[in-house]
Amino acid sequence: MSSNVIAGIHAVKHTLDAGEPIEELMVEKGKSHPRLNELVHLAKKGRLRVSFVPREKLAKLAGNVPHQGVVARLASRSGRPALSFEQWLDGLDMGSKPLVLLLDQVTDPHNLGACIRTAEAAGCVGVIVPKDNAADLHSPVVAKSACGALARVPLLQVTNLKRSMEKLQQAGFWVTGLAGEAESSIYDANLNGATAVVMGSEGKGMRRLVREGCDQLISIPMPGQVESLNVSVATGIALFEINRQRNK
Repeated sequence: MSSNVIAGIHAVKHTLDAGEPIEELMVEKGKSHPRLNELVHLAKKGRLRVSFVPREKLAKLAGNVPHQGVVARLASRSGRPALSFEQWLDGLDMGSKPLVLLLDQVTDPHNLGACIRTAEAAGCVGVIVPKDNAADLHSPVVAKSACGALARVPLLQVTNLKRSMEKLQQAGFWVTGLAGEAESSIYDANLNGATAVVMGSEGKGMRRLVREGCDQLISIPMPGQVESLNVSVATGIALFEINRQRNK
């Protein structure tokens, strides 16, 4: 499946709502469903090309992603200028107490997409990921899991996550890492200022240098028997606890 293809009703709807440049909307020929009809209506309203194609063609385009009768082919992104980490950081309004999410080697595309979706919902001004040893940001699985958030929140790929953390700290961010063994609870931490939240990988958590670069380490209390939470679930808890504190 091409990185320029979005499959599934929910993902395509969010892509249309986000204003992503769509080259063509392809709908399963002979299939009728209210939500599919809504997508066709939105596409035609936006003067987008709509094609009705055999189910087999959609399956080939979507690959392993369930297409639910619809696939959107995005216009080429190659012409878009990439926003550098430095440009993004220079443009931030630090007086607004920005919230940023850093993901240290999250390699599962479903988790990466879900984290990006949660970050956008929580009001993050950016999501920062390393260029290596991380899921491909342009993966169709990431796009489907993110449900349109890819177009709404800046995504920054950096060569050195630790160095990027240092630049965030120099700009005035308080860098907080989530670690299961940390003694300080997230509910006791003061997270009201400009905050950069660092989440580790699904299995090993944060790398040692990344962990040592944090201003503080906090944990999510878990009275149950499971040893750890899925990274996207933990991300949601952390980001919305910050929102709770700020809106208290």
